[in-house]
Amino acid sequence: MVIAVDIVGFIISGMLGALLYLLCWTKSPRELLDYQNYRRLIIGAIVGYVYFFLHTRYDFPNSVMAVVAGYMGTDFVESFVERFRPFKQEK
Repeated sequence: MVIAVDIVGFIISGMLGALLYLLCWTKSPRELLDYQNYRRLIIGAIVGYVYFFLHTRYDFPNSVMAVVAGYMGTDFVESFVERFRPFKQEK
């Protein structure tokens, strides 16, 4: 039971980090409804879940790092995919 509560805490922390990113960088409230922003929230939750397996326990430093991981998660995943994407041949 305690593990489930910790997992949910990390998932919410990751989503909170992604939401913080959206609130800082969107220009209008209508822009919050874009698909890219929903994707960012989902990736933030996934990053929070992955961070659960990298932590020692759920306390203040780990919860803050889960928020930071959610904030930067989408940028990290996109840069990682771009780096390891097969090179496209130019025409």
